[in-house]
Amino acid sequence: MQPFQGKLSDHEIDDVVAWLWSLKPTAPTPPVQNLTVPDDLPIVINPKGARPRFTMREDRYVSAEQAKKALAAKQRIVIIDARAPSDWIQFHIPGAISLPYHDQSHLDRIPKDGTWVIAYCACPHHASGEVVDALRAKKYPNTAVMDEGILFWKDHGYPLVGEAVPPPAPAASAAATPKPTPSAKPTSTVTR
Repeated sequence: MQPFQGKLSDHEIDDVVAWLWSLKPTAPTPPVQNLTVPDDLPIVINPKGARPRFTMREDRYVSAEQAKKALAAKQRIVIIDARAPSDWIQFHIPGAISLPYHDQSHLDRIPKDGTWVIAYCACPHHASGEVVDALRAKKYPNTAVMDEGILFWKDHGYPLVGEAVPPPAPAASAAATPKPTPSAKPTSTVTR
């Protein structure tokens, strides 16, 4: 990097120092109040509903559109959110249960009666694929990965529960930030 000594006037150096002092850190995002996933949520969505019929891709993937239609038709289904519980708390598909891919100790809660089990994540296949692989290893008959993942679901405006943490506000631009008055300007240690 080239040195700036002799390149900026005293006034320009004062302007740079004043601008740097005008920058303010952004406020932290408020904490989420409830950081636990309830463990008493129903497992099966629409327990008295009809069994959905899915057209699978590669005998593994079901489209988000098909999953959405099954929910809208009130069909019997289990939806697993394979992401971290904190992600489930922020937003999830209505009725989805949080069973993170890295902790498969609760998979036995899923009924093994032929009910369709769809897992999703944000990857969109890795974490949900781990859950589906574990279910298939336990001989669950009807399992699938939601092909496009939760971010596709969200981007397409499909129903969600949550949004507990709003996105952070954009930082104010430097041009819109007023410069401090000369009396408020700190002493500069810049060598000229």
